[in-house]
Amino acid sequence: MNFLKALFGPSQKTIWRQLSREVRGQFHEGGLLTTTAVQARAGDWIITLDTVTTGDGKTNQTFTRLRAPYFNPERFRFEIYRASIFSGLGKALGMQDVGVGHPRFDQDFVIKSNTPGRVRRLFDNRRIRKLIDAQPRIHLSVKAHEGWFSKFPEGVDELHFQAAGVIKDLPQLKTLFDLFAEVLREVCHEGKAYEDDVRIHIRRLRAPGGRIEDKHVLWESYEMRRDAAAALGRLGDPAAIPALAAVLRDEDQALTVRAIEALAEIGHRDAVGPLVPLLGSAAWTDGRPARERAAEALRKLGQDELVETLRSAFAGDFSSLKARGDEYRAEIIAALAAALATAVGARAANALAEINAVEALPQLRQAQRSMAASDPAGEAVSRAIRKLKARAALPRAASAADVEVDTLPRAAREPGPATGTLPRGAPKPAEGMS
Repeated sequence: MNFLKALFGPSQKTIWRQLSREVRGQFHEGGLLTTTAVQARAGDWIITLDTVTTGDGKTNQTFTRLRAPYFNPERFRFEIYRASIFSGLGKALGMQDVGVGHPRFDQDFVIKSNTPGRVRRLFDNRRIRKLIDAQPRIHLSVKAHEGWFSKFPEGVDELHFQAAGVIKDLPQLKTLFDLFAEVLREVCHEGKAYEDDVRIHIRRLRAPGGRIEDKHVLWESYEMRRDAAAALGRLGDPAAIPALAAVLRDEDQALTVRAIEALAEIGHRDAVGPLVPLLGSAAWTDGRPARERAAEALRKLGQDELVETLRSAFAGDFSSLKARGDEYRAEIIAALAAALATAVGARAANALAEINAVEALPQLRQAQRSMAASDPAGEAVSRAIRKLKARAALPRAASAADVEVDTLPRAAREPGPATGTLPRGAPKPAEGMS
């Protein structure tokens, strides 16, 4: 064994195990059906080093590869590899898409991209050029993952390196990990310290939820998105409100909690609307009802009266609800509609009828399909539908104040044009009346 070690040097597993310690990663020892791998985190990303063998069984070729999935909504693509006699011919024929403005680098490497300006900015990073130049063999690219058979969420692609053979040079492997970390920071965060950059945190928050697994976890976005939501609350920029509102019903309950808290922390009136529908929600968020967390956030935003109005409605008192103006009407109706499937469903249906919420008819009909007609909630929903259908049939739109509006056709209840004459066919008034 010592003779073989002296002849061939340390084994792949020995070198890669040492690498995992130096990059503060995790070593996965290969087995019968798995390959040896090293994984390390770099910011929001997981960088995975392993090997892949291709061939027909008779002639096989093993490659060392690094992979790091990342959120790439702009579909930015690039590819870089060392120039050769044949790639030089390709340049002459116009196969090289981009020159990045650094003559020696442009001479040594072939660079292709679908976004020339952005790839120039990427390779304007001196450290990236230096790390690439240190690689004797390099083929670095963004691999698109699209189509029916992709395991990747929408918008997630992969930074990918591949070189023939099994790389056992420890400094070279460390340089590759450094290269990946630097490229990912540049591509995703434009090389900035992103802690106080609202735009970058919005981008992080909008990444798809979930994870990618292929023998190992290659990518997961839970912590990244939660961290982004908390950061947006801390930064307090109202520009983040739409992105935070979009995750209020995310399957990641911890993210929903962070988003609710962030909206309250931003403290802008535009944060009120997205929170109101949660007051009727039956969902739970990290051990507590979403409606309780939303109520707390709305109180912090100065909306105590709105919270109490809906609580009273859910208790069967509709007076405050009917007295409200149109402010947040759509959001209040959404909260009442959400509550149809809860224990206060009958009261929510009655409340919708009381405020003439014709726009809630689709939700009421949907709720009716899942309820027994004899249940109190089912009966209340049916009554609300009948009343609102009649309201919708009126010749003019009914507002919340039109509870007792005359249901006669307009032609029978309004005088004619400026002359004050009655419409044709209307009965004449009795003598002495005008």
